[in-house]
Amino acid sequence: MSHHPASEQLLDLFNWASPGMLVTDANGAVVLANKAATELLRNDAAAGTVVATALGVPDYAALLAAGTPVENREATFANPDFASGYANLGFGQVDGRTYGFWALRPVTTHPTPSPAPAEGSSTAQAWIDQVNRSRESYVPVDAEAVPFLQAYYDNCPVAIHLIEEDGTVAYANWKDIAIVGASAQPDAYVGHHIRRIYADQDVVDDFLGRWGEDAPIIDFRADFLNGGKRVPVVIFSTAKVEDDKLKNTRCFVFPDSHPHLKRDRVTVLDLDF
Repeated sequence: MSHHPASEQLLDLFNWASPGMLVTDANGAVVLANKAATELLRNDAAAGTVVATALGVPDYAALLAAGTPVENREATFANPDFASGYANLGFGQVDGRTYGFWALRPVTTHPTPSPAPAEGSSTAQAWIDQVNRSRESYVPVDAEAVPFLQAYYDNCPVAIHLIEEDGTVAYANWKDIAIVGASAQPDAYVGHHIRRIYADQDVVDDFLGRWGEDAPIIDFRADFLNGGKRVPVVIFSTAKVEDDKLKNTRCFVFPDSHPHLKRDRVTVLDLDF
């Protein structure tokens, strides 16, 4: 079996994921942008637009020349409701040409799910509402883009995994495998239940129910486990559900830019860390 998700899964992952996903060429011009990127960047996400400067990353050429992945670079977005956030950028080749692969996450006031109704309307929920709105205004990428999506999966420095209905990790990219300490033996993680990598079981129990109900998990701070040690992460996750059945998740896990902040809680979890 290929280590890449199937083409259909890659297309679903790219088009409808909750973080912004971009592919840029050697000049920093947009080649591909997903729906979330068009919401974050507005006109700056148009094909051919040199987006790095607009994001507040003026040293794109130097980063590309170095080829070193960049994590949690502060970025500026054109969306007035979500103007600040973070960019993660890696580089790789498609047909002998070098491209940049971006994952963009907006900052919200508090996550969804949230255990505290008194917090008011969650800006994380507002974000996913924007991603899901007016889908007819976005032209999804098609099968011709699959080589770029495979390169994105292989090179963007953000953890990506797809979970099946029973909680099994069906696919995990290199960053996801590394973040849980399984690089030397990926099969010890891929093909097993997602439960084993969460430090707090009540959190993953809550998430498993939400994925089946197609309920989003946005800007949620949690801890993964790597060799028994807690790894602070920020989760952006939605699900593909057909006929009331979970097909797979679209889970993006970012290294936490603020690892010392308290971990977020779900309704059933009443612990302080």
